[in-house]
Amino acid sequence: MNYLTFKTLFKKESFFLLLKIFVPTIALLWVIFTVGKMNGVSFGYLSRDAIQTLWHEPNAEVEFYIGLLSNIGVIFWCFTAAILFFSAKLAKDYGKPKKVMQFFFYSGILTAFFLVDDLFLMHDVIIPYFLHISEKFLYLFYGFYVLALFYLFREIIKESDYLLFLLAFLSMTGSVITDVILTLGFTVKETYLFEDGLKFIGIISWFVYFARTSYNKLKHEA
Repeated sequence: MNYLTFKTLFKKESFFLLLKIFVPTIALLWVIFTVGKMNGVSFGYLSRDAIQTLWHEPNAEVEFYIGLLSNIGVIFWCFTAAILFFSAKLAKDYGKPKKVMQFFFYSGILTAFFLVDDLFLMHDVIIPYFLHISEKFLYLFYGFYVLALFYLFREIIKESDYLLFLLAFLSMTGSVITDVILTLGFTVKETYLFEDGLKFIGIISWFVYFARTSYNKLKHEA
């Protein structure tokens, strides 16, 4: 089994795997950005959740395509969470090591957190404006949770396509850093292309990583 690791990164199989993942993802971002620009629609209008857009811009016009990228992202969070919880059940039924079942289950919980966060705007609206808690605490929670997964399940991750896991983590971290830079008063050209584009790449990487890991761990039991 050839996994996507730093050792296999420059192998033909790994190169084509990355192409199959990131070419369609980046192409979709480019199409959304270009078509929006040609029609005078900002990327942020297409990438942010519709409620988030209206929260910050109450007079914004509402079209059917508002929040397009955000909605696609939520769908992929749903896919990933479903795959992980189902894989955890199968791992238990097939007598897989307890660590494997726990890895899928706790990764599913984290993915469900991401899903609820994105769907109900937890860190954007609910936590800072209604609960009056800094969103930094939620970011810290996510960071510690991912680091805990790395540490507790390092052997499983090391035997998987861990490069995709790292790419997902780094992409989503890059999105958060962009958001933090903006809150500090700095300006970034095409802000939402960077912030939401990196986040979307992270979501797709997260989905592909866990879909492949679940398949590789369970396929011999079919």
